[in-house]
Amino acid sequence: MYASIAAGNRAKTFRNLREVGAVGVAYLKGGVQTERKWTDVEGPFRQESNFFYLTGVQVPGCHLLLDLASGHSHLFIPNYGADYTLWCGQPPTLDEMKTASGVEHASTVDNLRGVLEKLSPKTIHIIDGETELDALGSSATMTAITEARVIKSEPELKLMREAARISGEAHIALMKAVRPGVGSERQLHALMEYECFRQGGRFQAYTPIVAAGRNGAILHYVNNDGPITTNGADLLLVDAACEFECYAADITRTYPIGGKFEGDWKTTYEICLAMQKVVLAELKDGVEWEDMHRLAERVAAQGLLAAGLIKGSMEDIMTNHIPALFFPHGLGHLIGLDVHDVGGYPKGVDRIAEPGIKYLRMRRTLRAGMVVTVEPGIYFVDQVLDEALADAKLRQYLDEETVQRFRSTVGGVRIEDDVVILPDGIENLTDFVPKEISDIEAVMTSS
Repeated sequence: MYASIAAGNRAKTFRNLREVGAVGVAYLKGGVQTERKWTDVEGPFRQESNFFYLTGVQVPGCHLLLDLASGHSHLFIPNYGADYTLWCGQPPTLDEMKTASGVEHASTVDNLRGVLEKLSPKTIHIIDGETELDALGSSATMTAITEARVIKSEPELKLMREAARISGEAHIALMKAVRPGVGSERQLHALMEYECFRQGGRFQAYTPIVAAGRNGAILHYVNNDGPITTNGADLLLVDAACEFECYAADITRTYPIGGKFEGDWKTTYEICLAMQKVVLAELKDGVEWEDMHRLAERVAAQGLLAAGLIKGSMEDIMTNHIPALFFPHGLGHLIGLDVHDVGGYPKGVDRIAEPGIKYLRMRRTLRAGMVVTVEPGIYFVDQVLDEALADAKLRQYLDEETVQRFRSTVGGVRIEDDVVILPDGIENLTDFVPKEISDIEAVMTSS
């Protein structure tokens, strides 16, 4: 299935290498089977993303040469001994691997150096950090692959739609399952993985976050070992998604454990939802991603002012980065074969040294074919708020009584969708997962 996709990916990579004047061959080493330290217990194998992108091969111990002179690709697979068949079954043949990857040449790894001698390349380009060959580490190889991966082809998008579908349906299953005071975060984590696995999403794209109540204030809360709180108004923040054929989804939904939004929890949710909806309406080819983060901050400021959490003029609030006290991370990132996909910061592009936006995982002009996450959040993080309230310059913009009221019960809200950038808008891959208050309540009360 992936052979034609891999062939297109190699063609893009060859083109990118030639455009910078690269000659010789490019070498990539695939992932290897790992074992738990001091044991022979094998971990699950997941192919290294760049290698999968260029080959579609999902077995360990392989190597790849891209010959820039001929435009041909050479795949090398392990020499499988008799013991392999005994323990693991019949190994793949050279013909099977050649067909599965669409390469022109396939051989066993013991022939790698012989093929290199025959090709006699002027230069062997490797990704920086590889040590398999005595070769020239070259940023050209990584840059060529990265820039190819940034723009997704339609067949790649088809795989990402499936990852989104499986993950989104799993989110809906959690919405229907949660009850106040019943079970634990860990049980819901298990349900997420089960729902994905049974539909073909074997691996989670990242460690799931299942955060009940105040745990939602921890941005990357992955312990998932707390109880489901008894207060039905408390929020459950679930940030989880699977891979499908190595392509990731990344979805976050936040909803009341009891199925009904109310009070300060509802207010916080409405601010976050407004942030996301305004940004989604602006996305298209040619938009600067950092401008979208600043737009989200401005909408956050408007909501925080209306809620009585902050005070002052809009100009002073923005100049002093007050929204970052409640929205302390970046708006989103590229997504593809990795959940935080490559290409966020091209060579020569630096991070912006300001609160909140300094954690933005991408500074690029959006182009059609990119896939990005849009994940604003509003949180009440004790450390952040304590430091702000202790700083006279920042404290003047906070209504301390209201802040203390919210932080005593509300952990955090994040809403995240995966969107494809189009020439004049977006395709939202995860919009079917309920996020409007009325839609969430309808799903939860009907279960």
